[in-house]
Amino acid sequence: MKRKRADRVDWWRILQRRFALTRIEESSFKGYVALFYIDKVIEPLIVTHGNERVCLADKGYQWLQHFPDHEPYALTSIFNEQGELVRWYLDICKRHWLDEQGILWYDDLYLDLDISPNGHINVLDVDELDEALGTEGVTPGEYEMAWRALDNVMSAIEADMFPLFWFCEEHRQLLLPLVK
Repeated sequence: MKRKRADRVDWWRILQRRFALTRIEESSFKGYVALFYIDKVIEPLIVTHGNERVCLADKGYQWLQHFPDHEPYALTSIFNEQGELVRWYLDICKRHWLDEQGILWYDDLYLDLDISPNGHINVLDVDELDEALGTEGVTPGEYEMAWRALDNVMSAIEADMFPLFWFCEEHRQLLLPLVK
């Protein structure tokens, strides 16, 4: 299992960043929302999915992260420098929490979804989860939990019942004035 910080202070490619974190308590969403604003990079992060090349991180990009209470995932909505949605990226997690210093952490169970704005979905890092099971990086229970969580999220997305997609722009606008 990989332990990650929401503020991504250890990301080598980012030279300058701003970060804001807030708790939202609404009937439609309960949990933490973070905005990671990229001011300066060593080099952009560009990935290839099939024939498509997509920039995920560059100057002016914003990563909005949702950490819903009692859910085994974190959703990142990636916006380019013009504020246009580039991608959603969903990490299957064992848990997420705030530490004593107010830093939000999450235990990543390897499986990820890469979702394009047109709805195309790629399941990523199955090999990493399988390897982690073989090397005792995850328990058999955590392995099953990851697959069950992925199946539940995929079913909700396919039924157009994954509400975090609906709130990403509203929550980004809420956090933009807070990034320091």
